[in-house]
Amino acid sequence: MKNFTTLSHASHAVNDIYWFVIPSVLPVILDEFKLGYGWAGGILTAFLLTIAVFSLIFGHFSDRFSRWSIISLGFLLASVGFFLSGFSHTEGTLIATLLLAAVGVSTYHPSMYAAVDENAREKRGKIYGFFEFWGVVGILGVFFIFGSLLQMVDWRGIFFLTAIPGVWLAFLFIRKPIIPKPDNSRSSDMTQNTKTAPGFSLKIIALFFIGLSLRILSITAIVNFAPTYLVREFNLPVDIANYGTGLIFLGGMIFALTFGILSDRYNQLTILLFLSGMIAPIIFFLAISHQLFLVYILLFLLGGFWLGFSPVQNIYVSTLTSSMGKGMGFGFLMGLMTLTNAFGPGLFGILADFTNLRMAILWYTLPAILGWLLLLIMAQSMKNNNAI
Repeated sequence: MKNFTTLSHASHAVNDIYWFVIPSVLPVILDEFKLGYGWAGGILTAFLLTIAVFSLIFGHFSDRFSRWSIISLGFLLASVGFFLSGFSHTEGTLIATLLLAAVGVSTYHPSMYAAVDENAREKRGKIYGFFEFWGVVGILGVFFIFGSLLQMVDWRGIFFLTAIPGVWLAFLFIRKPIIPKPDNSRSSDMTQNTKTAPGFSLKIIALFFIGLSLRILSITAIVNFAPTYLVREFNLPVDIANYGTGLIFLGGMIFALTFGILSDRYNQLTILLFLSGMIAPIIFFLAISHQLFLVYILLFLLGGFWLGFSPVQNIYVSTLTSSMGKGMGFGFLMGLMTLTNAFGPGLFGILADFTNLRMAILWYTLPAILGWLLLLIMAQSMKNNNAI
């Protein structure tokens, strides 16, 4: 079990690097290819859309075939994709190779979330909190370490470096084909979760996933454009802008672990509503603030309230989708969320081209508010069901 935990944490860190290495070098890519915000959003949208589609496919496969083999294949494809991206000299070849990497990235979360959930015998919030913690550690490394490396190597070198750990992890996963089997103590944990989140009707499920998608839509486009925002609006060097963006994930690292632990002790629905409700005000002040220090604080809080949500979210998803299979359930989560995310950067880039970066950020308070309202309606529906 200890080896499984160590491997899951290390692999989560590396896989989450894949999600954010493109934003970390995006300002440099835009300058080299002389691209506008619309192109930048299009690259991110294509990458995320590919992850969304293949998350559904590999989520289904992970309930039928070896999850270790699927993850191993994914890390190999991601490594090859990022390595080839480093040789790209046209927009077309860059996008094509990044899409290959995206297929590899898509294999991980559906399979690993299912494996972690099946082996979470007690204190599931804490287990998910630590799992998310190490994922955010990887993202933090992208913006802090890669930000410094950009002074020594260009974006192509960053992609080459990104490709290396995936080969190693592919080898480790293919050598560990057996997932530890959960014991009967898991049933008591499931009973506790049923009491925590009772009365899940189709209406409640729909409200949860739509509200979740709108919440994520409002956040990730801003996160992906954060380095570009700091470079263009505050005239920061790219490496310093990456350090500033890293504050998002520093906040996420701290909040994910903290609220994961708290979710084992306090009402999970209250935690969901609180963390979701804070997003819109933070985005609003981020759009209007011209003080760099305040922007840093807001980025830290944005990451905290964004990623602190994940442990409780995963517990709910496990309960909601238990009838369709763990892998398929988490594949549906990743597919739906990433599908929503895929259009976020593209729309954001178009808005920024027609207005400016600040106005585009301001517009993105709307889905955050709507997503929170849907979660409030869901909570009220659950309360009404319990009263019957």
